[in-house]
Amino acid sequence: MEIKIDPQKSRLFKDLLDYTGLNEMLALRRCDYAVTELAILWDKKKSVLDFYREAELYIFDLTKYQLILESNQLVNKMINQIENLKLKKILEFGGGIGEFSVLCSEKDFDITYYDLDGEIKNYALWRFNKHQCDIKVAEKYPLDQQWDLVNMMDVLEHLENPQEVISDLSKNTDYIFCNPEEVKYNVFFPQHVSKFDLREYFELVDGYLWKNKNNCNDLKNGIN
Repeated sequence: MEIKIDPQKSRLFKDLLDYTGLNEMLALRRCDYAVTELAILWDKKKSVLDFYREAELYIFDLTKYQLILESNQLVNKMINQIENLKLKKILEFGGGIGEFSVLCSEKDFDITYYDLDGEIKNYALWRFNKHQCDIKVAEKYPLDQQWDLVNMMDVLEHLENPQEVISDLSKNTDYIFCNPEEVKYNVFFPQHVSKFDLREYFELVDGYLWKNKNNCNDLKNGIN
């Protein structure tokens, strides 16, 4: 999918240029081909965890992904849902380049970011510092703690044990953001190693928002 960007208006893209030192054209090209190159590199990986820690191309791939979400106003809708439900304690799990955390910080949410140590996390931390964000960074597995909401967008299909993680979520969070209906399993996404089912513990509310079935609180009106 071709991306049309005004670099003077896109903070996401401007951050990428500042961090990598690339010019606009080269950065756009890397964003476009990153998904294909990552699929090729997958076959050469030493281990799954090392692949995610060391693959610098993910910075470009995830920037493109976030730019698509941005252009479709999807993250803004998620932020509105958090506000309308008056959720307080938020976790971005597998947070990537940290854009969701940055936007939550700007809304003064109590936001915590978690991802593996490595190239992607280093970039996220650089962004948090650049934009002077008040974001907590979890250094250990955080799903044994209580959260109002956990953002799991495009994460579970990358895990080798997604059902164990879903079980932890069912015990420790009221809501999640997740998009299992749109997961792609094909030659361009060999990193999508697992299928999973949320419906034992969660029910879809609206968009990408899922509610824990054990959550007895009534949904507020106007979460769209």
